[in-house]
Amino acid sequence: MEDIQTLKFYWLKYEISAIQTLINNSPGIDCFVFSYFFANTTDESTPLQLISYAHISPANQYSSYYDTLAIYDYSALDLAGPLIMSNNVISLADMLLLINTPDPDGDKPDYLVFKPDTNDSRHVYYNVDRYKRTGTGDVHQPDPTAPINTNPSPPATIN
Repeated sequence: MEDIQTLKFYWLKYEISAIQTLINNSPGIDCFVFSYFFANTTDESTPLQLISYAHISPANQYSSYYDTLAIYDYSALDLAGPLIMSNNVISLADMLLLINTPDPDGDKPDYLVFKPDTNDSRHVYYNVDRYKRTGTGDVHQPDPTAPINTNPSPPATIN
């Protein structure tokens, strides 16, 4: 039996300070767009990552500035094809809900973690979790409302 090729999708970390900077430097932002990024490297183990940039409305353009999301905890999901890897989107309203809503203790998150997943149509998307740094280690914070996921574009129904 032939081994099926897989791709490793790592969990990725996005600091709240970087999100705030992107918002502040992107007048007219209406959503965050996440595109796949593969570094220019000779290291064969270099993983796929995501970059984040702003979609600016009503100009219908994208910011020239972007952030590269860092690998988080070297946790990963191995996926075999067929896969559809397209841009993923989070609305500004959903991002503000994620970063500005305090947990039951009144604390806001310090960073978000993007955890890869796939749906029935084989679009790769990311579940987004909130984390707070504490003196005893990082703590997962509950979602402020229903879970927020990235939405693959062209839009794919996430079930």
